Amino acid sequence: MTRCEEFRQALGRLHDGQASPAEAEEARAHAASCAACAADAALLEAVAARLRERAGPADAAPPAGLREAVVLRLKRGDAAVIELRPFLRRAAAAAAAVLLAASTAAAWQAAHRPRVEPAREAGVTRQEILAEIVRPRMGR
Repeated sequence: MTRCEEFRQALGRLHDGQASPAEAEEARAHAASCAACAADAALLEAVAARLRERAGPADAAPPAGLREAVVLRLKRGDAAVIELRPFLRRAAAAAAAVLLAASTAAAWQAAHRPRVEPAREAGVTRQEILAEIVRPRMGR
């Protein structure tokens, strides 16, 4: 990586005050010796200054009528609006397809499950077997 590439990567950190003192000093020294990187740094500073100027104070209220202007542009249709209705229709159709497939699979499994007959061992019902086990324990 060249020194100019390293400088461009460090430029954002330097501008935001997140660069280490050593990195900041190295970037300043490089910008002093490289006209292209000095121009990049100057351009970034000019853009940042213009943004700060346009933004105004951090606690400033939005301009009067901004909400009404936005709503009017949305109603006229000359603002970019994400249309959710087609997405919601597709999502509902997909959910219905999944529900249909799941219920069909459940019905098929229920229809093809082997039938379980009441428990019988050598002609004796489950209740009779349980009665045989329980009687001696109950002392009858």
